[in-house]
Amino acid sequence: MSAYALLPATTDDAEAIANLFALSWQSPFTQLQFGSMSTESLAIAMAPRIVDSMSTPQNEFVMMRAEDGTAAAVAQWTVPSQGVKDVREEESPEKRAERLRLWDEGYRSRLPENSNKDLIMDFTVGLRELRESVLRGRKHFLLENIATHPDHRGKGLASQLIQWVFPRADKQGALVYLDTASDNAALRLYKKLGFQEEGSDTIKDLSKYGGEGEHTHVSLLRLPSIASIGMSD
Repeated sequence: MSAYALLPATTDDAEAIANLFALSWQSPFTQLQFGSMSTESLAIAMAPRIVDSMSTPQNEFVMMRAEDGTAAAVAQWTVPSQGVKDVREEESPEKRAERLRLWDEGYRSRLPENSNKDLIMDFTVGLRELRESVLRGRKHFLLENIATHPDHRGKGLASQLIQWVFPRADKQGALVYLDTASDNAALRLYKKLGFQEEGSDTIKDLSKYGGEGEHTHVSLLRLPSIASIGMSD
């Protein structure tokens, strides 16, 4: 069996990471969001944003590399800040609403022109509210994205990229959070790794956006290991 190495990603990997994400976003719901954009076009649009994300210490990208150095899989994590107080904890409801409004406007303006911007924004806001309702301000590691190249699937790479964060989360007594489509085949894997469903958000009428039916995203939590917490004390 070929060996893989789990390593931190750098800005030099941005294009490869964007390509992995673009290859994984092939569901009908994703296609409804981004239309007929080719994998190449979607990757080109994402790469600069990945570079920007890497400039923030709370964003960490880890990759599984094949023996020839190519990117086989990647995970994007948001991790707790260390030693820096989050000013958002003390902001008023009015300031929070204004901050989110400005963020949403900026995010929408950066979306590809041919994308279904109304759907993407409704989905983004719903997902944000779902995360907040489940996490309730508790310390956590958040899995933002994960993808495996089709040529390297079925080899346990996604499991390794997720479990990579478990020792850190356990040591800090932190939750590990992810969300995914309710019909995602990976849901079984997440539950096998110790995640439990905690909530869901549904867009009930996709016909408003040119689609059919509805789409549900579910949130999953992994609680910190008590045994690991005790060992770190």
